Amino acid sequence: MRDSENHDLGKCRCTAKLNNMSKRTILILFLFVAAVAAYFGIRAYSAKVPQAADVTAETTVGAESLFNDFATDETKAGVRYNDKVIEVVGAVKDVSVSADGRMSVHLESGDPMGGVVCDFSEKAAPPAIGDTVAIKGFCAGYNFDVLIQRCAFSLAH
Repeated sequence: MRDSENHDLGKCRCTAKLNNMSKRTILILFLFVAAVAAYFGIRAYSAKVPQAADVTAETTVGAESLFNDFATDETKAGVRYNDKVIEVVGAVKDVSVSADGRMSVHLESGDPMGGVVCDFSEKAAPPAIGDTVAIKGFCAGYNFDVLIQRCAFSLAH
């Protein structure tokens, strides 16, 4: 009976050693994965968002034409313009500036129910209503208005 007890005791020591090694390996792997995830998380969080002023426009389009493209066939226009830097030329219908200095310029579309809204994320001098301006920005889609984000003036206004 003693031999079997010693044999079982040896088995337990081996298993205990293996469990400690497995726990250590799992802990090291967990810490490694956490460090890699933290690195990529911090890198993504601190990445600079591109602004339209730093990018060349892929196409130039009139505000009325852009609005009509979306109003006629939103899917086709979305494929053509969405997530691309475009330059929009049109007459200023309205300008609004928020308390923090962000500005939205509404361009005339020829439709009383909608237009082209250009949101500026950086401060800029507001244009006068009725002026014709060229604005480039990232097209974000259509929801009664065509939305252009992170805009910059292309020409002096």
